[in-house]
Amino acid sequence: MKNLPAIPRNLGTADRILRAVGAVIIGFLWWRGIITGWPAVVLMMMAGGLLLNSLVGRCGLYAALGLSTCKIPAPKDSGKSSR
Repeated sequence: MKNLPAIPRNLGTADRILRAVGAVIIGFLWWRGIITGWPAVVLMMMAGGLLLNSLVGRCGLYAALGLSTCKIPAPKDSGKSSR
């Protein structure tokens, strides 16, 4: 089986924490009934995305824009294949 290339992280620790806190706040507002209806659905979907980003350490929008808040450099592809 071939080794798949690692997907580089592009979210730093502070960014990941802020996204997780934002997701928890949205979840709390929904749980308390402060946000309801279709805005709650949209915000809960956003919260799920924020939580997933914070757990994985990768943001697709950052990748598309070429941004990174992660201090660890992305691994370089050496062009060699391992067998």
